[in-house]
Amino acid sequence: MISPQKILFDTYYDLLQSDGYNVYDYLPLEDEPVDYPIVVIGNTQQTSATTKYSRNDHVFLTIDVWGSKKQRKKVSEIADYIYNLAIGYIKTDSYTFYGQVNQQSVQMSIDTSVPNTTYQRANIQLEFTVD
Repeated sequence: MISPQKILFDTYYDLLQSDGYNVYDYLPLEDEPVDYPIVVIGNTQQTSATTKYSRNDHVFLTIDVWGSKKQRKKVSEIADYIYNLAIGYIKTDSYTFYGQVNQQSVQMSIDTSVPNTTYQRANIQLEFTVD
C-alpha cells in the first residue's frame, strides 16, 4: 500500500505538470537552465491519530513557486491556483483528501538567497485530512 503523502505528492506533481507548469521535486542548481516561473514540490509530512473507532491522518505539503524579479504577478497567479486546488476534495484511486480554507496558507516574498539574483517566491503550505 502506498502512503497518503506519496499519493498526494504524485497527484500534485502530475496535475501541475499536465497544466503546463515547470515542476521539480528539488530546487534546480544554479547552473541548471530553467525557464521561470517554476514550481518546486518540497516537504511532505504525514501525521496519524488513532481512536478506538477510526484513524485520522493528516498530510502536509509544501510547494514553492519561483520566478524572476519581474514575474511577481505570474508567481502570485500560480500560487493562488495551487492554493485553491487544496480547498475541497481531491479523490484518487487510493484515498480522498479534504482541504479546508483555514488549513492552507500562502506567503509571497522576495528571495535574495542566491548571490547577485533576486527572485519572486511564493511559499504555499497545504494541509489535508485523509479519508
